[in-house]
Amino acid sequence: MPTDLRLFGIRHHGPGSAASLVAALDDFRPDIVLLECPADAEAALATATNPELVPPVALLVYNPKQQGQASFLPFASFSPEWQAVQWCARNGAHVRCMDLPMSLRFGMKDAVAELTPSAFTSPPRPPAPAGERDREGEVTIDPVAYIARLAGYTDSEQWWETHIEHAPGNADTFAVVLDLMTTLREELRRPETAETLLREAFMRETLRATLAQGYPRVAVVCGAWHTPVLRAELFKKEDKARLKGLKKVPTETTWIPWTYERLSFRSGYGAGVLSPAWYELLFAESCRTGPRAKVLTHWMVLATRLLRGQDVDASSAHAIEGVRLAAALAAVRGLALPGIDELQEAAVAILGGGYTEPLALVHEELVIGVKLGEVPAGLPATPLQQDLSQQQKTLRLKPEAMSKPLDLDLRQPAQLDRSHLLHRLRLLDINWGEPEDVTGARSTFHEIWTLEWEPEMTLAVIEAGRWGNTVLAAAAARATARAAEATDLEAVSKLLEEALRADLSPAIPALLARLETIGAGTRDVTHLLAALPPLAQVLRYGNVRRTDTQQVAQVVQQLVPRLCIGLPAACAGLNYDAAKSLLARIEATHQAIRLLQNQTHEAAWYAALAVVQRHAATNGLLAGTAARMLFDAQQASAIATAAILGLALAPAQPTDYATAWIEGFLRGSGLLLIHHRELFNLLDGWLSELAEDTFREIVPLLRRAFTDFSLPERRQILEIASADVATPAAASEVDFDWERGARVLPGLRDLLGQDCLK
Repeated sequence: MPTDLRLFGIRHHGPGSAASLVAALDDFRPDIVLLECPADAEAALATATNPELVPPVALLVYNPKQQGQASFLPFASFSPEWQAVQWCARNGAHVRCMDLPMSLRFGMKDAVAELTPSAFTSPPRPPAPAGERDREGEVTIDPVAYIARLAGYTDSEQWWETHIEHAPGNADTFAVVLDLMTTLREELRRPETAETLLREAFMRETLRATLAQGYPRVAVVCGAWHTPVLRAELFKKEDKARLKGLKKVPTETTWIPWTYERLSFRSGYGAGVLSPAWYELLFAESCRTGPRAKVLTHWMVLATRLLRGQDVDASSAHAIEGVRLAAALAAVRGLALPGIDELQEAAVAILGGGYTEPLALVHEELVIGVKLGEVPAGLPATPLQQDLSQQQKTLRLKPEAMSKPLDLDLRQPAQLDRSHLLHRLRLLDINWGEPEDVTGARSTFHEIWTLEWEPEMTLAVIEAGRWGNTVLAAAAARATARAAEATDLEAVSKLLEEALRADLSPAIPALLARLETIGAGTRDVTHLLAALPPLAQVLRYGNVRRTDTQQVAQVVQQLVPRLCIGLPAACAGLNYDAAKSLLARIEATHQAIRLLQNQTHEAAWYAALAVVQRHAATNGLLAGTAARMLFDAQQASAIATAAILGLALAPAQPTDYATAWIEGFLRGSGLLLIHHRELFNLLDGWLSELAEDTFREIVPLLRRAFTDFSLPERRQILEIASADVATPAAASEVDFDWERGARVLPGLRDLLGQDCLK
């Protein structure tokens, strides 16, 4: 009895293709279904019928010896391949994966060792107008765009969706698709890539082997473009020669949760779709009530309900008018039925009042979608994956695709454990959580995170498995390795801060040893200045996180004297730009010294600042900043500071030095000038004595000093300056020679007239 072979050409993740495929399989009743899916994913694909495996999900095929070689194979409920597997499970048919194994792809000489979006491929989207031909006369663009242009469409996606995906599930669709693709391949003579030729050769070889097993009815489900060449009699010798001698590498496969965002075309996924959430609704409605039976109304009602939840005026009447407008738009455009574009435009007009901004949420949830799939815990996973999954359950941190804030009070043990987990994952380059800056009194025990789980993080977890079988062990090993690779003190000190935040006690001794080793050989004061602030943060957090920071305190004890000794020399002989760069580190170190609240450290630091302030070779910007820091710390009186200001503004000082000094002295606040009139008068007098040309030259430079002042500070300084100008000196305070003045009065009377001088 000859084998009955049927070819079903589909569009990956096409709801119309999926509905038509289910109808075709029900009609054909095959004994085995061959899927365009890598052959080494077949064993994992057999578990797709697990009820706890909820799409969207993806098969992750990777090289365990080189995790950078990996490929994601996404599935949604409306994916034809997913529906084929479910149909086979319901009807007792076999499933066989027929595409080129990833073990051969990864082993190819030109295999790229990086993440690949999918093993599934679709005809490429049109990069140029349809009909463009190369020098040999071959069409070089998307074949679907070519046929769409012939049909009067400018968008190939719109043509395919209108005629295939929006059409009712019909088993006869695939005969039309096969004829269409056969004609296109003959007409266009488009050259295929070497990888595509290998894949098609392997698929034909798998088809031949399956037919030889004597199955009565065989179904092939693959991308529509491949169907014309999937015939057993084609290229037998060429296929064997092409596949001979290919290098093979080991692969492993596991299921991971996927998102509609990653399934969309805008994410860069080659076989992506424009509107996953819309496709899910379209497929679900087709299965329940027939093609397009209430899907337009259903979508508009969901949009209305979503906007109403955001306090937007949206009613049932709006939904009805929206559906009517979408139908009218489709009629004007010559479409048999409205698509998602018509629905969105109608929603903007009716629900958004003509503005797209209110419909942004509708686009995200009802067009793209925010759904994250689910994977059962019992499926194969690495030890690190299992440990992370267990901790997520224990700490009640469920991975979600949507961005979600997390507020942690580190005084509570459970929330402190959450913080430790998130910090450990960041050390492993798994950035599930992004910390935000917290200021104020609560910053010592308060953390705010933004959590968002992305599917690629699963691969990052697998990659991190080489560092250890638990999150703690892997993070500690990774931190130790990074410390060994670090060459400067700043990098190690920041790493130590991260390790203590993550409570990585196994890694702390190695990090401290590395810190001491690099610190002993570091002479560059800028590195020492950069190293201290993170260490001060470590000591501060140690109180809340219950971390032993005694060893860190020892390192700080050695670090502070060294940087205080070297600071004056580091501040000498610098131009303005170099001084500005060093200034930020000096300010951070100043705050760190004050944060430590150690009298010995503070005394050494203030002595170093005093030397910087007096040193003749110190850049004016740094000298002024040092004077301000000493004044704010009450290490210099107002009288002493006024004397220093007077010296800085003395005529012997260059103007650029004086202006830089003022900028450093007034940096960040104008309260000094407001509350200390002597300092104000010194600055005012210096400005008053400047020549006009010099004053015009330095005005732009002086503006830098006043830029950071608050508006109330600027207003008060202006009022003080205005009051001084408006208040004339008292007549009694002016020394006039009245006798000499009286002598000129007769002459003035004669010149001006008697009445003018009365």
